[in-house]
Amino acid sequence: MKLAVGIFLVFCLSVLSAVGQNEPIRRPQFQTKTSLAYYYFWEENEDGSIVSSTMYTPFSLNRVILIDTLKSGKIGVLPDTLFIKEIAAIGRSYKQKDRVSKKLCGNKLVFNLVYNQEPQTVIYIKRKGKWRSYNAGLVLNFRSVQNDKLFFISSGENLLLANQSSIAVKNNTYRVVSYFLPDNSGGERKNPAFQHVFAFTGEELSKQIIQKQQPKANRYLIFVNGYRGPKYDKHESRNEVYLNDRTNYWFKIDDRFIKRLNPDTTFYLDGSFSVKTSNHASKLKFGLSYIRSVNTRISNKKYKRLNQISNPEGFDYRYSRGVLAGKAFLNEIHNTPNSYLTKDTIDIVCHSMGYAYTLGLIETIRDHVVLGKFYLLAPENAAYKGLDWNHFEEVWQYGSNLGQNDSDPLCYQDGVAPQATVWGIDKQQSSHVGRVCSPSNWPNKHFVHSHMVYSYDWIFDRIQKGQPGYIH
Repeated sequence: MKLAVGIFLVFCLSVLSAVGQNEPIRRPQFQTKTSLAYYYFWEENEDGSIVSSTMYTPFSLNRVILIDTLKSGKIGVLPDTLFIKEIAAIGRSYKQKDRVSKKLCGNKLVFNLVYNQEPQTVIYIKRKGKWRSYNAGLVLNFRSVQNDKLFFISSGENLLLANQSSIAVKNNTYRVVSYFLPDNSGGERKNPAFQHVFAFTGEELSKQIIQKQQPKANRYLIFVNGYRGPKYDKHESRNEVYLNDRTNYWFKIDDRFIKRLNPDTTFYLDGSFSVKTSNHASKLKFGLSYIRSVNTRISNKKYKRLNQISNPEGFDYRYSRGVLAGKAFLNEIHNTPNSYLTKDTIDIVCHSMGYAYTLGLIETIRDHVVLGKFYLLAPENAAYKGLDWNHFEEVWQYGSNLGQNDSDPLCYQDGVAPQATVWGIDKQQSSHVGRVCSPSNWPNKHFVHSHMVYSYDWIFDRIQKGQPGYIH
């Protein structure tokens, strides 16, 4: 009976490879939060088979968290939900540590933390009530035998399927389940009767791999925020990819960009870092600049009161973190084995500190995507570093008119991120690259207000179709 069922399944799989060639291929659902390390949890019986319904893929993190079995005490039975919740809390803590000690249900647990630079997977396996952890490759291989038991076999960096070419995996993670039928002697056949490939989020991908199909190219929009305020000064970006404005940073101006640009999907990145990484170098220097700039006559133009001395170390640090976010972003969009063959178009809106972060992001993804439209709102330390802007469809810098002819008085300038022309824009000025300054009669100009996202509705209200900087 089992042999007959197996033959029928093989027949069905063969039919799938011959039909549906023109059907659209859907990518797996995007995660609400994507990072570099993917986590798997499951429980095993004494014979090594996986306990039914215990496979969890709850999250990805930007830290590899492993149990230090030598330093941990005797680990008794722990509730699964509590244990997994604690792993997530460690992985998403803003404190940068190499080791964390926890006491859960009377168990002393010591975790070692590694801040990974490349995508990988982490496996947690529970045996006899005790958890153990392991590093693994991006492809996990499982074996299902004739008695319906499922075993974890190995991990690697390639998808190895019968009668298919090997597919190297550099982003995201996949589960391959191979099913074996009995032979005439009662043993198992050497080759699998059929195989299934599952994405991290659980979608079945076997059909498109067999048919060598790839998803259609999409157009995505990325928002990269800047500094989130003194309250969050020590809450450095986790370098993750989100599907929503989780901190309400954009004051709904993101809705106006989305309506104009009409992307297939919108993503959000967090480019917030300490004031120490900005040109202010400290909150004290920021405060002194504020006092000296706002308490002046309207006609005063002593722009040296603004902190304009470049902080290259801080900029480069934020840039390096953006590189990590770029790798997490590729994990998000390259979520099928053949998706690297498709080049999606990426539009970007960044604000303030998000500029340096975005440059790091672009450095990582530029060879894998089409660079679309880039809109820079009040970029911080803008003159320090840039790109060849002609590689984009459009590039526009928006903000105060510091350094321009007939610049506004000092007290009306953006003092949070004193504006300089973005590196390279002057030399590459064209019909699709340039700098657009806030209207002379636009209200709310001020040391702080001139910088804030809520003051940038003029981009939509004052720039008309056909004018430089028009969003379309």
